[in-house]
Amino acid sequence: MSTFTAISSDKLARLIGTANGPALIDVRTEEDFAADQRLIPGSIKLSHDKVTDWGGAFAGRRAVVSCFRGEKLAQGTAAWLRQLGVQA
Repeated sequence: MSTFTAISSDKLARLIGTANGPALIDVRTEEDFAADQRLIPGSIKLSHDKVTDWGGAFAGRRAVVSCFRGEKLAQGTAAWLRQLGVQA
């Protein structure tokens, strides 16, 4: 179910590739990424620990952040992005 800080996979699937689609950001650790290098179509791989360096580029946009489990890394990165003016 979608909430303010989460989106269901079926709702995200309907948005991918559309004009209203959010930026898709994969913040898995290098170890997790090495175990499975597949990405959600259209997503980009960025380092969660450098969000203060790259996050401003997404200001004023919507973004969905994913990680291995969808917990600490994704939620923490999304919180930082919200502080930078991103709807994450």
